[in-house]
Amino acid sequence: MAEHHSGTVPMRAIFLATAVVQLILVGCVVHETHGDPAVPESERTEVVGYWHYRVLYDEELHIVSVDGEHGDWPQAYSVSLPSGKHWLQLAVLRNSNEIARCAFEWTFEAGRQYKLKDLAHDQFLLAHPESALFEAIVSIDVSEPAKPTQHVQVSAVCGKDAMCRQDSDCAAPLSCRTGEGFPFGGCRAR
Repeated sequence: MAEHHSGTVPMRAIFLATAVVQLILVGCVVHETHGDPAVPESERTEVVGYWHYRVLYDEELHIVSVDGEHGDWPQAYSVSLPSGKHWLQLAVLRNSNEIARCAFEWTFEAGRQYKLKDLAHDQFLLAHPESALFEAIVSIDVSEPAKPTQHVQVSAVCGKDAMCRQDSDCAAPLSCRTGEGFPFGGCRAR
């Protein structure tokens, strides 16, 4: 008599599907190194973006540039950078489509990991005018070995355009247009 394994095939199919999705997600994760690659790991830090499933959409936060330098990568999920003060430009994606850019500055310490956790703002679904800059708060979990995780919040500036501090941060022929009271501006036509 043949042995019957009820539920075996569906469970295998579920495990296989889960493994395939994990491989796809791992293949899409981009980690980049910023600055001099000769800087030892002990003097570097890591900044990690996020992916959240919301009720109606997926939201991702990726690193687009560090200190205005884009490197050879359009977007990275995580970046290794030398410790010190840096400003990061982030891309906010909704269902894989970029809907906004944000920038913030922070002093990053060696040996720590900075995990971006949330982006809070007062814009309804980020439906803002293309020319307007707005304030946001980036929540970050800071972790290091053998110490409890710290939760910090950093002020950020967001808008529809690429973020900048000076004209050289923008692709030609765009220039950096700052808003009153904002430490960052947007790259816009002259």
